Amino acid sequence: MSRIFVLCALAAFLGGCVNIEYTGKTFQRQETDAQIAVFTDPGRITRPYTVLGTATASGNYREVSSDRMLCKLREKAAECGANAILITDHRVVVTDNGSVNGDPAFMTSLDYNETDGGDWRQIYADVDRNFVNPGRNLSTMSGGNVNNFKRIIRAEFLRY
Repeated sequence: MSRIFVLCALAAFLGGCVNIEYTGKTFQRQETDAQIAVFTDPGRITRPYTVLGTATASGNYREVSSDRMLCKLREKAAECGANAILITDHRVVVTDNGSVNGDPAFMTSLDYNETDGGDWRQIYADVDRNFVNPGRNLSTMSGGNVNNFKRIIRAEFLRY
């Protein structure tokens, strides 16, 4: 049993830390988070629903993937009794000394549209190419201070 705990702790440490803040109502826990549907377009939701509340997931861009953040959002949604998640915002921001700058000059998922060929992969490619390229000297970006980047996903938890 202690080996399982150590392996889980090690996986969490190596996988990066995801912080989730939730504000809203809670209902009886869902059986499994695998049943939680994830939407990025409210027009694709075919059932009537109510919004239980809002959640914000955040984590270090280099340490936490968006897939891991979605997994954590699904777990939290299941805890709150939600049936689905609607992603309302996804962005990468510069952090300085651990705090997020007020109004980052980054595009969000809402700035890309399907007619321009934009999608999540394009957003990640743009961020990696322009801001997080490992070969880039980040110390020149802010007068000698190395900037870090934080991935933020905002979502609404939905109940049918």
